[in-house]
Amino acid sequence: MPIKKFKTFEEASKDLWVMETDEEYFNRLKEYFEFWSKLTISKSPKGIQKFKSLNDPRLKRFKY
Repeated sequence: MPIKKFKTFEEASKDLWVMETDEEYFNRLKEYFEFWSKLTISKSPKGIQKFKSLNDPRLKRFKY
């Protein structure tokens, strides 16, 4: 994934908008999504967990 450098805010703003989409656009979007999902840490709990109260310190890890 190359790094893009912009000289003005307007130039960067124009690069955000894609008016005409094609197959390559959706493939690139899919690759970006897969890349970023690998970098993020899952915040949702796995399985069923029991907490004694809503103030349990373990519960604070799972913010929605």
